[in-house]
Amino acid sequence: MHRKTDTETEKTLKKALNQEITKEDAEKLLTIENDSPEYYSLIQTANKMTKNQFNEKGEIYGQIGINISPCPENCQFCNLAKNYTQFTENHELTPNQVTKKAIKFEQQGVNAIFLMTTADYPFQKYLEIAEKVRENISPELPLVANIGDFNKKQAQKLVETGFQGAYHIQRLREGEDTDINPKNRKQTLEAIKNSELDLSYCVEPIGPEHTPKEIIEEIYRGLEHNAVNHACMWRQPPQEGPKSNTERISQKELAKTIAITRLISNNQIRAMGVHEPTAIPLISGANQIYAETGPNPRDTQKNTEKGRGKTPEQCKKLLKQTGHKPLKGPTKVFQFKEKQKQKQTA
Repeated sequence: MHRKTDTETEKTLKKALNQEITKEDAEKLLTIENDSPEYYSLIQTANKMTKNQFNEKGEIYGQIGINISPCPENCQFCNLAKNYTQFTENHELTPNQVTKKAIKFEQQGVNAIFLMTTADYPFQKYLEIAEKVRENISPELPLVANIGDFNKKQAQKLVETGFQGAYHIQRLREGEDTDINPKNRKQTLEAIKNSELDLSYCVEPIGPEHTPKEIIEEIYRGLEHNAVNHACMWRQPPQEGPKSNTERISQKELAKTIAITRLISNNQIRAMGVHEPTAIPLISGANQIYAETGPNPRDTQKNTEKGRGKTPEQCKKLLKQTGHKPLKGPTKVFQFKEKQKQKQTA
């Protein structure tokens, strides 16, 4: 005989639907046992919210890695960390190679383009590459920056170059598992918040050691900085270093975190992402995934297409299998904030 969902969980889910959920409520939800009636009620509630709010649409963002180099930030979960990487020589795509990949992604139907580098990549060089990409893709296709920390003036430079958004986060245990000062991450998040860039945020990289309190804190940090796209990502153990022998959390555990993030975010976001692309999170509140090409910090291949990366076609197939209709054309998630204000006052 199946046990019914307990009353406390039912009350918490109702609070979430009414945008009344607290941090304490959310932490309790993270302790729900996987495969319990409460677990399935949680992911069903989040999935229904996503289907209703996003009209059953699923989105694919194409991420292009630009370079490989031993990175001085020494993130213990990264295959490019200077102290642990197998990549001892720099490898970098040319502006033409990046542009060709962006054009191909657009032809394959991705809804946005993300350009990713290591944290120490030269900012001006990055702008020059992005400018070439922007000139060769549709002006309606959003361009999103995924780079190291930057200031208010650099945020404006990104806007002027043609970026609509920026992916930036404070990682779990930033400053402990990385050599990055959390203060720098917070300053960049403030620079984005005070610019025309829209923020893409993610709770990552989630490992089995992270507590409910740590995870919930990062969910709220994204929302406090006006994230339009929230997400959760598991930690893929790197080949070398302190985190190389750690376990990856299960799809079900990732899905639970996705569901809770979705319920907390409610109508504050325009898409809910999961990384890496997997099925269970996509029936638990997520509707956005990434196709990837070029270098990638989670991979040991120079081109992640030959390793962990998914193609747009594989992403479309996965979205359809999990009940989402792949969006056609550019996403509406990333939009210049000032243009939004103008529309609201027109």
